[in-house]
Amino acid sequence: MKFDELVGGLDPSVIIRSPGFPSDVRVDSLAIDHRAVKQGSLFFAIEGSNFDGHLFLDEAQSLGAVAAIVARFSQSSLPQAKVTDGTPRATLALLADRLYQHPSSELTMIGVTGTNGKTTVTHLISKLLNILGTKSEALGTLWGRLTTPESPDLQRRLRDFVSIGVQAVAMEVSSHSLVMHRVDMIDYDAAIFTNLTQDHLDFHGDMENYFRAKTLLFRPEMSKLAVVNSDDPFGARLIESRPDSIHFGLDDVTSLELGQHGVSFEWRRRRIISELFGLHNVYNILAAVTTLSALGYDEGELAESVSMIGTPNGRLEPVGVGLPFSVIIDYAHTPAALEAALVACRTVASGQLILVFGCGGDRDRAKRPEMGAVAARLSDLAIVTTDNPRSEDPTQIIDEIVRGFQGRGRFQVIEDRRGAIAEAIELAQPGDLVLIAGKGHETTQRRGDSDSHFDDHEVARLVLASRFASGEQ
Repeated sequence: MKFDELVGGLDPSVIIRSPGFPSDVRVDSLAIDHRAVKQGSLFFAIEGSNFDGHLFLDEAQSLGAVAAIVARFSQSSLPQAKVTDGTPRATLALLADRLYQHPSSELTMIGVTGTNGKTTVTHLISKLLNILGTKSEALGTLWGRLTTPESPDLQRRLRDFVSIGVQAVAMEVSSHSLVMHRVDMIDYDAAIFTNLTQDHLDFHGDMENYFRAKTLLFRPEMSKLAVVNSDDPFGARLIESRPDSIHFGLDDVTSLELGQHGVSFEWRRRRIISELFGLHNVYNILAAVTTLSALGYDEGELAESVSMIGTPNGRLEPVGVGLPFSVIIDYAHTPAALEAALVACRTVASGQLILVFGCGGDRDRAKRPEMGAVAARLSDLAIVTTDNPRSEDPTQIIDEIVRGFQGRGRFQVIEDRRGAIAEAIELAQPGDLVLIAGKGHETTQRRGDSDSHFDDHEVARLVLASRFASGEQ
């Protein structure tokens, strides 16, 4: 697509071209990272918290960029067009949507937002749709580096989905993506609100800003249908601002059974049985079936199909079979998610509940002592360790977590995560449950700017194999 066509209709005062900007520039792709530039790319020089794209114009040109969208003109031979309204990311989303010809209009789009539950709800919806004959794909934490991709990648992937006959997409929508305009121009047929608890305050500042970010998805111009957890206090507030929303909550449930093999309950006079366990997964299932029912799917078929869906990777996922104790891996990395996971695991453990967890570096520090307090209250033994320390000192992170114990509960500190997992499994006795929390599906650990391979599943299996190699029980 030619550049003139791409920016056609925009106020000329919003995009000002540098002198000599060629009139026949053809754009084949968009890139926000100079390392992703290829021949024919339009490079967006975004000034971020860690890098300033304006410093990489020459590198982008050497990789094939034909022009750049900038916030300020820079010394470079690469043709530049300056965005003057202070919203380059919004412009990026608009142009990405145009370049890929508005693919969301050709799909049933379902967006899921909230602090906890996004991945499981997205997983459930995508699986249910496929079972019921609607070819579906999912986007989110399990399927990419970012919870919600940057707009060029998102629009390209949606166009790719259309090209292979996909009919519906269920996707996680993070608060960051809403504030940073990644999902601008997406037409959502339904938007789901799961819950809101403390997280990302390093980015949003406080819970009110965090909540306001989430509500952006529920503007009528962005989502045709709003499906909201009415049991969540922030959900109740969202319902007030979107009175046409559809609600879900425990009032929809009767004959609820929570057990070690999953959950079972009545919903709209239909029995739902799932291997997902814990009360929080009842909410996740309700979010999925309520939404698809509102989109016209048969409630009886939905209820029956839930039993065919397994556990998402790293979400209260058992490791090993036939063990005298249980080992569970979960992504819980917020106080509320950790509490939900521990409460769910307590229904499975007949013995002690042993927890291995840490907190990520360069993220919301306020939640660290809160997670320590949750661990002190709900586990029998907590082993505090590293998560993804990033640029922070792991010892400092652990110290902040430990403050939350305040002399309560049993805990020990083993900074090396591999060693912490090994200690927990070695301590486990028949009937105990080991919960390894925080990383879930992740297969790397970030220290500084580098990633090294680390998979909680692999570590747990190796320790189990070693322990039981000699026939130990």
